Amino acid sequence: MRNIEKAGTLKEHSNISIYQLDVTDTDSIQNAKDAILNDFGKIDVIVNNAGFGCYGAFEPTTESEIDRQIAVNIKGVMMMTKVFLSHFRKYRAGLFINISSIAGLVSYPLASMYVCSKWAVEGFTEAISYELRPLNIRVKLVEPGGFKTNFQLEGISWSHDESMPEYHKATQKTIETRAQRQPEMPDPIAVAEKIFQAANDDSDRFRYLVGDDAESYFSKRKEIGAEEYVEMTYQNFIK
Repeated sequence: MRNIEKAGTLKEHSNISIYQLDVTDTDSIQNAKDAILNDFGKIDVIVNNAGFGCYGAFEPTTESEIDRQIAVNIKGVMMMTKVFLSHFRKYRAGLFINISSIAGLVSYPLASMYVCSKWAVEGFTEAISYELRPLNIRVKLVEPGGFKTNFQLEGISWSHDESMPEYHKATQKTIETRAQRQPEMPDPIAVAEKIFQAANDDSDRFRYLVGDDAESYFSKRKEIGAEEYVEMTYQNFIK
């Protein structure tokens, strides 16, 4: 956790150990690795789950917002992988589970930065799988749709600029639509179960979609093709 003081009831579980770790700070990652190995001696699975969404039209998105999106969602995954790889390589064993999103497979309006980050995670994970497989180090992707988590309320920042009214209507409509959908989203236990499945699945399966909406969006894009899917999305959400 970035802030261990927010651990709450997690501290009460005898089989859970909590370490300070910020994926945007390489020293923090290395210190957490050293502490875990000191306590347990070996690490079997790394789940790269840290992330947030920078939403809104791209033009008003600030450079600092772009930097933060890349630092957390892309570079954070890369540096976690880089720091822990030497341990996995030493033992010729280990598994990285990278939490992507249906946004890593399809795009949608006013999410250019978040979609960019998840497409990067997809490409990075697939590419490194080739070089790590001979070392018996596996990588997998879990791709959730929408679930009822704090991400919907606290994990999204919206870029906005009053001097660019051309984007206001679409932005407000998207914010309201997401707020309306949030109470109806499914329980995130399904994602936890999918991660558990991926961690214990000895097959060479690479991708694990989870969520009815994720399955529906991805199937639709494959069915009608990328060009038609882009036009359908524009007609449904923007026009």
